[in-house]
Amino acid sequence: MIGRRLGDGNHHPSTTIIKDRFLGFLIWQSFHSTLLYFITKTLFLSPFSPSSSFTLLSAISSFLFFHLSLLLFSTSLYLVSSPQFVRGVSPFELLIGLLKLVFVYGGQPLPFDFRRRAKVTLGFLLFLGSSGVSGFVAVVCVSGGRVFGGIGVRGLVVGLIYGSHYLFSRRWVLEFPIIQRPLFFSYKMGIRKAIIKAVKLSSVGYLVSLLPPLFLVDEYKHQRTMGDVILEQILFYFASGVVFLCWELNRHLLQVFLTKRYLFAPPKGSAAAETNPSDHLLAALEETTPRSLLRHLAYLDLCMVSESNVDTWRRAAFFEETGDTYKKVIAVCLKPLEQLTLDLSEGLGNSPEKSFQLSHQLHLPTESSLREPFYDFQVNNFTLKSV
Repeated sequence: MIGRRLGDGNHHPSTTIIKDRFLGFLIWQSFHSTLLYFITKTLFLSPFSPSSSFTLLSAISSFLFFHLSLLLFSTSLYLVSSPQFVRGVSPFELLIGLLKLVFVYGGQPLPFDFRRRAKVTLGFLLFLGSSGVSGFVAVVCVSGGRVFGGIGVRGLVVGLIYGSHYLFSRRWVLEFPIIQRPLFFSYKMGIRKAIIKAVKLSSVGYLVSLLPPLFLVDEYKHQRTMGDVILEQILFYFASGVVFLCWELNRHLLQVFLTKRYLFAPPKGSAAAETNPSDHLLAALEETTPRSLLRHLAYLDLCMVSESNVDTWRRAAFFEETGDTYKKVIAVCLKPLEQLTLDLSEGLGNSPEKSFQLSHQLHLPTESSLREPFYDFQVNNFTLKSV
């Protein structure tokens, strides 16, 4: 699954932080989603909702299904998130890979790189489907419309619009801020941008979603008055705006939770802090899976210790008398830079094993082969600041 990139490196005890952060994200997103739900239902949509359709059972069911839809969306959002960009496969490449699996490889596993990229693509498709289902359910619950009516179909459309926009704009790539702020302050800083983004997306979603209901067979279409049509438009616009805002706040909140700095160090003042304060960080840098979230957090922690005046007791441990720790730190910092140099050399056609082959010399580097080495730009940035 795509989410395995977030928690790879299961041998390190600090991997539990990924699960703890995801659980914390789910709790906090339920708070602002509940607040937005009740404010919208009581202050904005109550004047437009018919009182005959309101019952205690329907209100409770609507509230529960609204949160279930957000839980589905938030989980798929977490699974598709990645600390770096990973290129998937096109539908044509996926088809060719399946044909090779049957006729060429004879049931043997496909190359690792293809399997990794195919999982990325399948994860994207899962996220897109989850966005559509979540939009379908959430818009109906907020607006109080009929499940299989025009509002439900339009909710499905806006969910697919958001999912497509999220994937094609690469918003699933986590950005690690060098300047770290308290959790609530970091969340508060993104609220304004989330509101603006939600208004823009809801306006686009409203216009695009006008088309699908025209092709639906609605037995109540001829019984509705102009007032009912206008009322439906108002309910849908407010409901889709609230759903988009919940999604945007969830995306921002997940970003804040997953990219917050984690201290790979024993508690200050403990015996371990006096004897081996750098072991936790070095273990995370050396033993965790490359390109995992935990590896990125370890490099972020190393960058902040080396570059700023925070945790001076940890930085002093890098320069202990024997110099062993300093050598290990420099070695782990040089690894990503050496890999970047090697990847660029291979992308430009300067592989030492094939440098004398005519076919390889005539091979022109592709755009993707030159772009892929820079997908680790955040780790490379951390290492350059640390050295």
